[in-house]
Amino acid sequence: MTLFSFQNKGVRTLLTATAIAMLLQTAVAPVAGIASAAPATNTKVTSAASSAIYKSFQTMLYKKNGLPAADRYLESKISQVTPYHATLMVLQLENARFKALDAITDRMLVPNVQDQMQKIYKWNDSFTQLMSRTKDKNLRSLLQQARDSGYRLTAIEGSLYPIMNYAAFDKYTSYVNKDIKQYIRIMAVETNNISTEDGGLMIGYQEMLNRALNQEQFLKDFPDSNRKNRVQMLMNEYTLYTFYGLDNTPLFDYDTNIMDANAQKGYKAVLQRTASEDSDFVKKLDAFMNVVAESKFEKTEAVDKWLEQNVSRDEYLNQ
Repeated sequence: MTLFSFQNKGVRTLLTATAIAMLLQTAVAPVAGIASAAPATNTKVTSAASSAIYKSFQTMLYKKNGLPAADRYLESKISQVTPYHATLMVLQLENARFKALDAITDRMLVPNVQDQMQKIYKWNDSFTQLMSRTKDKNLRSLLQQARDSGYRLTAIEGSLYPIMNYAAFDKYTSYVNKDIKQYIRIMAVETNNISTEDGGLMIGYQEMLNRALNQEQFLKDFPDSNRKNRVQMLMNEYTLYTFYGLDNTPLFDYDTNIMDANAQKGYKAVLQRTASEDSDFVKKLDAFMNVVAESKFEKTEAVDKWLEQNVSRDEYLNQ
């Protein structure tokens, strides 16, 4: 299962099952892999005061339906804690949102709830916009809880789902460690504009490659980051998209075995732009395009052999 996989009983929410399995901490345990506290930018911050805020935050976070209150508390107090505690609390908030996502998704997938939402939904609506159109108090309460718990609304394959809203973490990026700031930016790109749906690519080829390059840069810059594994998983997916395509957006046409013309154009453009960059991903893509060009952009045995030797599906699916 991948970061964007869906369970058998219909489409499931972005970043749930696999992400939860990857959580690097329990609900109340400290997060491993975070650097020791750096000096706070605000000299008035003391370690004792920071620790007290951290403890109060945890008490709020792990109460039933405590996400909205914990988020409001963190927003009001984050300037008063050390970068270490700020980073710790933001990661714990993210983990708690992952953990709560399945339950709120199940509530939205109840048939009569979906029916109510579908009747008033307009393309690209937010939870707030949907709330303004319903007179049903229970539905409005559910939508508000989803919004205030850190999720955003999206339509996938004809159904409406809550997904992680990484834009809601943006208010914290000035206070957390550099790796988590960059991690939030990477994940915000993913959730603001979902890359795949129903086995098809939903973004352009250059955008796909640019995301992979940003993920690669993160792994290079922050090899010890607490969120390294999550970004690595994401890059594994983008690597497979790049070299194999998707079921409904194949890189090579099923009938002719010829490489998609837009992919050819996009890959060449990115290679020209990144020719001077020190990137293993770019080097691999360049080598691939040379092999494909020699085969006149047809997926021949030579192309298949190169892929098996250099971008084995099993290698990237099992990492």
